[in-house]
Amino acid sequence: MRSGFFSSQALIDLNRLTYWVGLPSLLVYRIAEASPDVSAVTGLLVVGTGATLGGIAAALLVAWLIGMPRASHGTFAQGVYRGNLTFIGLPIVLYAFAGSDSAQVEANALLAFGPMVVLYNVLAVLVLLLGSDTSESKGMLRTAVYGLLTNPILIACALGLLLALTGVALPEMGQRTLAAIGQMALPLALLCIGGTLYTSRIRGNISWAVAGALMKVALVPAMGFLLALWIGLSAEQTRIALILLACPTASASYILVKQMNGNEALASGIIVISNLLAVPALFVVLAVTG
Repeated sequence: MRSGFFSSQALIDLNRLTYWVGLPSLLVYRIAEASPDVSAVTGLLVVGTGATLGGIAAALLVAWLIGMPRASHGTFAQGVYRGNLTFIGLPIVLYAFAGSDSAQVEANALLAFGPMVVLYNVLAVLVLLLGSDTSESKGMLRTAVYGLLTNPILIACALGLLLALTGVALPEMGQRTLAAIGQMALPLALLCIGGTLYTSRIRGNISWAVAGALMKVALVPAMGFLLALWIGLSAEQTRIALILLACPTASASYILVKQMNGNEALASGIIVISNLLAVPALFVVLAVTG
């Protein structure tokens, strides 16, 4: 973007194309062809859910201990737990297992992806309501629920899972079309997140943002690792869980914070810093679980 090759509007359009067309096509096609392994998917969800709830509890405790205003507690908590599964987690997981004999592992990751996105979105609304004005909560909740129900990623995951569980095969023309369109999703997702990071700025209390970012890429994955050891998750499933948990804070968290009158400067700061810290964190995850 600095060179002028891409404009800000081009980035917005690419982001929209990836979010509404590319990734949904990829998810419907891949999940529909997956063979569900209930025990493996359940293990992934237990680790992901446990670490997420643990991250929220830790974030609220830290926010209270450092004297953060109550109105910012929800923003801080969302920044600590809500990882960018769609634009970073999913591409890294699929690339990490590309060319291996772990087709079933990849299928399990895709089947766990949908419920985790739902969990993240639902919890985001709840934690942000903690510091909101009661009189405004109803309208905010209605807007957030509508956004959740019309989320193309969630709709695609639900449709793909329905096809996988019922055993209904997509027509050959539909398979080829979704596969061709879905091929653009992962490269564009990485391009979009890079552009978004470039246009973001660190504002507000930097120490709070650093604390939230460190908790996101270090504490939450550490909680997940301990849970994975405790329940006996396999090495491959542990790798998937930790990749998803070590992802930086989702850019979408800023949009929701803005809609629900949260601390926009804090949300922006956590997003930028967590993206920077996630690079070494993900290297560590891949090295330890490789």
